[in-house]
Amino acid sequence: MAEANRLRAEMATSANAIDSIDHALRSLGFSGDLDGMKPRSNRVVFFARHELRRFCLDELRKAESPITTRDLAEKIIGQEGKDSRDRTLRNDMVKRVGKSLKLLRQQGIAVSEGRYSELAWSLA
Repeated sequence: MAEANRLRAEMATSANAIDSIDHALRSLGFSGDLDGMKPRSNRVVFFARHELRRFCLDELRKAESPITTRDLAEKIIGQEGKDSRDRTLRNDMVKRVGKSLKLLRQQGIAVSEGRYSELAWSLA
């Protein structure tokens, strides 16, 4: 069972790496046959100024109850068309979302409840 989970995580990491390579080829004007490439959304993991903040605020507004940092990160990964089983990507996104939410908390816009490892967020 542990081996299967490890292999799934490796496959997810590989799939995201292939997507990144394909995106780089397209942005450099590669005109070869890329028919086997999966479609990629317009958004990139590295966000434009305040884009992540706006996403978090929109999701907090839509949420009927407090939402965890991890849940927000997985929603972003899903919108990116990435595989949320990629542990490296998921952990990186959790850190980015957490940082954004902490800044919103300092500004008095969001509040958190719960333990550090599983904070649940809502609008103030």
